[in-house]
Amino acid sequence: MNYVVDHIPTTTPYRRRQGVKITPTTITIHNTANPTSTARNERAWLTNPSNTREASWHIVVDEREAIEAIPLDEKALHAGTSQGNMSSIGIEICESGDYAKTLDNAATLVASLLKERGWGVDRLRRHFDWSGKICPRKMYDDGRWTGWTAFVNMVRDK
Repeated sequence: MNYVVDHIPTTTPYRRRQGVKITPTTITIHNTANPTSTARNERAWLTNPSNTREASWHIVVDEREAIEAIPLDEKALHAGTSQGNMSSIGIEICESGDYAKTLDNAATLVASLLKERGWGVDRLRRHFDWSGKICPRKMYDDGRWTGWTAFVNMVRDK
């Protein structure tokens, strides 16, 4: 998987990159909720003039690449709570293409981030853990988080 650093400007509208420094203590996992979008499309959406959402994330990953849009030591608007935004690295997992490959890439990326920081999988969070939103939605099935458990195990096994 190719890792690309392509930071959005701090002048991006809707406070998507505020330049506020953080010391992350967790990593929060999301799904993009866009079944046709790639990592490149998601990155482009952050600076698209027609995008009026006050939301952002640190890294998006698909079947081919991971793109870092906000430095990992800066606040992103992804968790749905101030506490989550100020303490967590936000990872968006694309839903398009070969989702199994995308999940494998995401698990590899997240395992690497955890290892770099000396953290274990106990530092992983779902968007749901901060805000109650059913996200990462593709890891939730019929009232159970079986996909989440499988993903955490994938990360642990990397």
